[in-house]
Amino acid sequence: MKKGIVKKIMGSFLLITCLYLLTTGIAYFLIRDVFTTLNEIKAVSKRLELTGDLQLYINKLVMPANDYLITGDIVERDNFDKLITQVSAVLEELKRHKGGKDWEAVSDKVSKDAVRLGEMSIELLYIDKPVGNKIAGDLMEKMDAFSEQVIEEAGRFHHIAEEDQKKIEQKARAMEKTAYITFGVILFMFIASVPFLSFYLSKHVTGPIITLHEGAGVIGTGKLSHRISINTGDELETLADGFNKMAASLEDAKKELDRKIFELYTLYNVSKVMNTTFETEQLLVRLVGDISNNMNVHRVVIMLFDYKTQELSAASFTDFKKEGLPDFRRRVGEGLYGLVAQTGMARLIRDVDNEPGLDKKDILSPDIQSIIAVPFGRREKVLGLLCAFKDRPQSFEWYDLELFRTVAEHVAVALENAKLFEETKLLAITDGLTGLYNHRFFIDGVKIEIERAERYNRNLSLLIFDVDQFKHYNDTHGHPMGDEILSGIANLIRKTVRSTDLACRYGGEEFSVILPETGKEAATALAERIRKVISEYPFPFRETQPMGAITVSVGVSTYPSDETNIEKLISKADDALYRAKEGGRNMVVGA
Repeated sequence: MKKGIVKKIMGSFLLITCLYLLTTGIAYFLIRDVFTTLNEIKAVSKRLELTGDLQLYINKLVMPANDYLITGDIVERDNFDKLITQVSAVLEELKRHKGGKDWEAVSDKVSKDAVRLGEMSIELLYIDKPVGNKIAGDLMEKMDAFSEQVIEEAGRFHHIAEEDQKKIEQKARAMEKTAYITFGVILFMFIASVPFLSFYLSKHVTGPIITLHEGAGVIGTGKLSHRISINTGDELETLADGFNKMAASLEDAKKELDRKIFELYTLYNVSKVMNTTFETEQLLVRLVGDISNNMNVHRVVIMLFDYKTQELSAASFTDFKKEGLPDFRRRVGEGLYGLVAQTGMARLIRDVDNEPGLDKKDILSPDIQSIIAVPFGRREKVLGLLCAFKDRPQSFEWYDLELFRTVAEHVAVALENAKLFEETKLLAITDGLTGLYNHRFFIDGVKIEIERAERYNRNLSLLIFDVDQFKHYNDTHGHPMGDEILSGIANLIRKTVRSTDLACRYGGEEFSVILPETGKEAATALAERIRKVISEYPFPFRETQPMGAITVSVGVSTYPSDETNIEKLISKADDALYRAKEGGRNMVVGA
């Protein structure tokens, strides 16, 4: 049963009050006993005084009779009356002082004997001519003897009073001792109650309050994991529970805030990476590196979806070199990753060992403990997956999944922007009709390749093509058909040159090819092969041309044998093309 703090304080107050009342009660009874004893002492003292007076008065009581016997003076009768009155008064007062049975018996005996002695004195005092009277003399002897007896009886009175006085003195001494002991015990109880109450209040009131105050100070320094323990069974314990709940709530809020800050920091870093490059390959490499470094994961893979093959493949990854991840592929609906791509729903696997139905091939590494796979895309079209992995013994939490969902959205935006950038860049350097690089790219490409050839002391050749009598074809069949011819020639050139060669539309019906690390002989042979492929290709209405086919003339120039200057190198190829035209067309001429 819980005891409230008010009850504890009131209990302490009641304890002090009880001690006070006990002390007061004991003091009252002791004081009462003291006053009673004092009254008894006064009474005993008074009895002692009265018994002394009684002995004196009885001793004097025979004196008037004795003097009367000697002098015969009747004045002694008056003296006797005074003495007997005093004796009577003393006896009456002694009777009023209550005593024991002995006291009562002595009192009765002395009273009777005093009356008898008085009667004997009166008898003697009223004898005429007592002087020399033998009867008076005999009576006097009897009186003297009897008075001795009465005085002795009165002495017993005095003895009883002295005994009572001794008893009262013993009682007083016992009472004094009891008082000292009692007050010592009370003093001890008061002294003992101080540390007890101090300890009790410290443990149940002030101590818990100090603990709460110190706990608040610790929480104020930012140590939100601090908890306090108060087991007082009262409001302070309830307050401590509330304090701990508040601290736990603050700690959870701080963790949530830290997580949000971490998420914002992560998204900020991802955004920075997104702004560093628009090249897809570089962007993917930087993204997986940044996600791995900033999101406390061991491995990251970005998979891209190919709609032509309906397959997922690893486009960029971290820490999977020993597993041979570049060969990883999954079809839509196949395994964990294929199912995520198919459904568009993210997956969190906390423990791969306890996940039923998980294909072992999808774990990718024996060190992996936990997996997150999040699809990303634009306009309800899946572009790929963002996959993160934690090695044993760590695992992902559900809030990690939400963060990766947000990051995946940024990845989708970054990849779409990169794609748009590449498309825009390609449009800027590509001829819209033929799909080959345009004239501007040709000029920039020649500059770059000449610098490279010069740096590494290599050859560089240029080919410039011109479609023979193209105006005749245009005039005869119209510009749309002419455009188809140009597009077809561009396609044949693209298929014939090497992957390292740069095929461009030079302008109008003219084409050019930049041949890195190629001498004049090899360049002339390639030009001849292209010329032959074009002249033999069954273009529409080729028979209407003056030469009975669609043909091209080609001029060839080579760096550095022909020229080291870019403008002159291009001019040399143009001159060679002109000579091919002059020489009858459909031929290759070197500078």
